[in-house]
Amino acid sequence: MALILSLFAGSITMAADSSLKLKKAEGISTLKNPEKTSDDSKPAHVYGQIRLEGMQYLTPVPDAPRLTYSQLLSARLSILKEASWIDAATDVSAGTFFSRGQTHLIVHEAYVASKGETFKVFAGRKKKDWSDIDHRWNLGLWQPYLTIDALRPEEEGLTGVFFDYNKKDWEVMLMVTPMFIPSMGPDVREEGGGLVADSRWYRAPSRDYIMNARINTISYKLDIPEQAKLVNNGGASLMTRLGDKSKGTWMVVSAGYLPVNDLILKRQAFKQTSEDKVDVTVQPAVTYHQIQSADLGYTFKSIKTTLSYLQDTPEKTLPNEEWVIQNLQPLQAYSAALDFALQDILTKTIAVQVAYLKVVGGGIQDVTSTGTPDDFTLYESRLKFTNSVMLRLEGQLATVYNRPLVTRVKYLYDYDQRGSLLNTEFQYYPNQKWAVVMGGDVLGVQDENYKTSSFLNQFRANDRFYGGMTYVF
Repeated sequence: MALILSLFAGSITMAADSSLKLKKAEGISTLKNPEKTSDDSKPAHVYGQIRLEGMQYLTPVPDAPRLTYSQLLSARLSILKEASWIDAATDVSAGTFFSRGQTHLIVHEAYVASKGETFKVFAGRKKKDWSDIDHRWNLGLWQPYLTIDALRPEEEGLTGVFFDYNKKDWEVMLMVTPMFIPSMGPDVREEGGGLVADSRWYRAPSRDYIMNARINTISYKLDIPEQAKLVNNGGASLMTRLGDKSKGTWMVVSAGYLPVNDLILKRQAFKQTSEDKVDVTVQPAVTYHQIQSADLGYTFKSIKTTLSYLQDTPEKTLPNEEWVIQNLQPLQAYSAALDFALQDILTKTIAVQVAYLKVVGGGIQDVTSTGTPDDFTLYESRLKFTNSVMLRLEGQLATVYNRPLVTRVKYLYDYDQRGSLLNTEFQYYPNQKWAVVMGGDVLGVQDENYKTSSFLNQFRANDRFYGGMTYVF
């Protein structure tokens, strides 16, 4: 399904910032235009990185041994250009796994903006802090995500026209769009009657279906509609902010009517048959939802507390006769978070984040043309985590031979799944532009027979470690 939108799809391995106003960090410099001859030839701020890494999974996949080890070459480029009458920004990345069909390109942001101190108009693809809970927990309800690697989700911007009136203590932004670019995952194809992808993070639908008191085998066939039917779906959203998020009390409220970022699936209904194999055509489709969110926070020096709420109400859709479609159930998500900095720990500052997430609802029910639930459901849940606590540490851990050693550590435990996720990464900079990267990810559950279709249980065999080099400029 991702193949039909390859113009917009792609992959990148590093976490995306929420804005193109990238902070200067170790190894990042600003390049100036050498041909500065007029006001329109102001310095262009250019940031980028090139990364080569090898990744080893600890448990081989019997049906796909080639997915046990991979090599990834990726690059990212961010450019900010100011002219006398307009500003422009671009943030793009690309990657290849050195195999056919495993090369990707993604545009995270690309827009032009009018000049102005308080009021600006943006046109293009742009990220915005619509909701803290959506961004912090990678829910993908407000903004789409690239999830080729489920443990490295990449948040992307919405595409349209943004009218932004922004002052220090308050802001109002209206976004309208005539088009829709969905969240993108691994490329899916037909193979041997199943839907498969060259990824350890793709969940294939079950091929077993009980009919007439016996197990039948489902043979899937993909029917991809025209791109225009998927892309030509507009929407609108509004965001308001009261207060300065850098100090004191602040509040952000957002609401929108937009397409759901994850495409839904419709399929032919199973027919009564005496054959052992049932042929089923599957087709991606677009549905809309109303989405509202609110964040209330207080910031004092290096400490920030945030309470967040988000709800969405997907539209109920009925398929044509002899077809079945996924109906998304409404959800309400609650989150509390504390961000602070540990000063002078191991002589350096470590940023700490503690957060809790609770989701109510959010299931998926396959329904027939009459609106009645079908006996078979392709997928049961919309989100990876629904009742989780998370601890994240990030910063310079120490200095080795007068050069920085940077770490990122995240631990997550989900009570509904009775399982945990641990992400670790260490970067050592032998000089200003090069970094040696090492890291690993560990997934586990307490009971392998409990909620076997949950994210942590289904991918518990994907423990892995990786290493490589990164060049930044």
